[in-house]
Amino acid sequence: MPKLSGIKLAHWRALKRAQIPGELPSQELRLSPAQWVKTLRVSYHISQRRLAELSGITQSQIALIEKGLCEPQLDTLRRVFDALYCDLVVLPAPRWRVGAVLAERKMGLPACSIGYFERNDDGRPISRRLR
Repeated sequence: MPKLSGIKLAHWRALKRAQIPGELPSQELRLSPAQWVKTLRVSYHISQRRLAELSGITQSQIALIEKGLCEPQLDTLRRVFDALYCDLVVLPAPRWRVGAVLAERKMGLPACSIGYFERNDDGRPISRRLR
C-alpha cells in the first residue's frame, strides 16, 4: 500500500475524516490504538523519543504500543493521546438492539434468533435477524 511520509494511505484518510467534530467514527475509521498512535505521531513529525518525554512513558513502550505488541492501560493511552493533542474517548458499541435483549430476557430466546421487518425501496417487507 502506498505511504505518505511514513503513514499508510488508509490511515491518512482515516485521520482526515476523523477531524469532523460531533460525529461517531464510521467502521473505516476504527483503527487500533497502535495505528492511531503511529499515524498521529508521524503526522505531527514527533519522534518516539519526544512522544515518550511528552507522555511520561518510555520510548520502548511507545515502540511496543505502535507495533501492537502490548495492551496499554487506559491511563497510559490517555497520556499518549494527550501528548498527541487528542482526547481519548471510549464508546460502547452494542452488539444487539435493545428490543432484542429485552425480548431475550422476557421470552428466554437468544437475541440473535429474534427477527424484525424492514421495508425496502419498493415498500415490500424484508425479514431480518437482529444482530
